[in-house]
Amino acid sequence: MKIARALLGLMAGTVLALAAQGASAEVETIRVAALRADTMIRFKQAEEAGYLAKEGLRVEISYLGSGPAVMSALVSGSADVGYSAVVPAIFAHAAGQPVRMVMTLATESGKPGEQGTWIGVKGSSPIKTVAGLKGHTVAINASGALCELMVRDQLAKAGVSWDDVKKIVVPFPQMQAALELGNADAACFAEPFFAAASVAPKVQARALTAGMLAALSPDRRIAEDGLFVTTAWGEKHRDALVRLEHALTQATDDFKKDPERYRSMMVKEFKLDPAVGKKVAIYFAFGGVATDAGDLQPILDAMLHYGMLAKPMSAESFILPISK
Repeated sequence: MKIARALLGLMAGTVLALAAQGASAEVETIRVAALRADTMIRFKQAEEAGYLAKEGLRVEISYLGSGPAVMSALVSGSADVGYSAVVPAIFAHAAGQPVRMVMTLATESGKPGEQGTWIGVKGSSPIKTVAGLKGHTVAINASGALCELMVRDQLAKAGVSWDDVKKIVVPFPQMQAALELGNADAACFAEPFFAAASVAPKVQARALTAGMLAALSPDRRIAEDGLFVTTAWGEKHRDALVRLEHALTQATDDFKKDPERYRSMMVKEFKLDPAVGKKVAIYFAFGGVATDAGDLQPILDAMLHYGMLAKPMSAESFILPISK
């Protein structure tokens, strides 16, 4: 009897182990290279609410310092999906790299309060306008990234050329320190870093202007950031991308129903002071994450205008449809 019980126990253990292996085989891992920024909170909500697990997905996120670094991770194969602002991905695509956009996580519009990028200075700075930046130093997050396009466009609107200001490259999390230490007179910000700098006693950052494109009309929307893949990986894993879209859409719906959940998760994920969390701008509508070519074309046109693109590029060629 003891031998029989031992055999039964061994068989049961084997069945459980095989079942566990089967369950594990059903879970697909997606390696994501990302900037550490506000709209990535959707991934956290999708994980904690079980939406990713329900779709048979596990996401492993590696945070990098810039959009160009994210694109390098994609092209090298060290990441499956990349998250960044759209500008570095457009650069990579225009340079012949097989980078394509599959989802949009945040948008901006010309309507007041619907911008998620800022050029900020210390509260005590004598610089009061963008025109006042002439001859001063501006911190951007990377060459060929969101901040370059934003600073170029905002300066042009103010009648200041790109060459009229000095530029230094600083990752978003270090923009506040660049202002505090005097390494830069102005800095390009995204959330939650602008909110943190605005309440920091030694900085008290204030915005000179907001928005990636200066002359955007109130009824015009542009894609600020999104998810990107290489063409080969995206075409091979369309089903996984559809499931990822489902999970992120559900997470987005949760935030739409309860925006304070978004703020509280920002506080937790970025280890923010609750006072900072209250200042974080929720500048985009919590809508679908599908990419619209119309939200990309103004950015492509602006990049061409400033010589950031050598030739015209259509938004349709940049988007990889994930629905069959």
